[in-house]
Amino acid sequence: MPDTIKAPLILTTVCAVVCALLALANELTADRIAAAEEAQLRTSLTAAFGEGEYTALPEHCDGIDQIISNGNGTLIFEITASGYEKNGQHLLVGIDSDGAVSAVCIVSIKDSPTQAAAVQSDGFLGQFTGRTDPNTGYDAVSGATRSSAGIADAVGRALHAYQEYKELKPDA
Repeated sequence: MPDTIKAPLILTTVCAVVCALLALANELTADRIAAAEEAQLRTSLTAAFGEGEYTALPEHCDGIDQIISNGNGTLIFEITASGYEKNGQHLLVGIDSDGAVSAVCIVSIKDSPTQAAAVQSDGFLGQFTGRTDPNTGYDAVSGATRSSAGIADAVGRALHAYQEYKELKPDA
């Protein structure tokens, strides 16, 4: 067999084997990864919003992963946002029955440890509590400006989504 055919054939075979192994690894771990992500979400919901019955609602809004009701009038918006890392922030933003932010919880963040720690502080996240206007400014964390902007964007999206939801379901 000529070398001009042999090398590409070997490379193609190696790539096919590696792809098959990756597909097998995905098949074997997908359920466990999904269960771990669900457990992390439940833990974050309980930590930020207390014990309760959390129900995912069937409604969908642009920029929102899912809407969760806690049964006490608070709607919790699960959002994936981009900070320093594209789509690296997984957040929960709670909006109470009056349309005000009740809590912001970071489920996970892929930004650098320094940036992540800075934006997870109560001082930074606490400034969003009570907000009702998605266009209200915020104080960014120096050295974590992109991470701050991602969280502020998520809060704004949650407030917009809450307003859309209330227009569709005024009795909710």
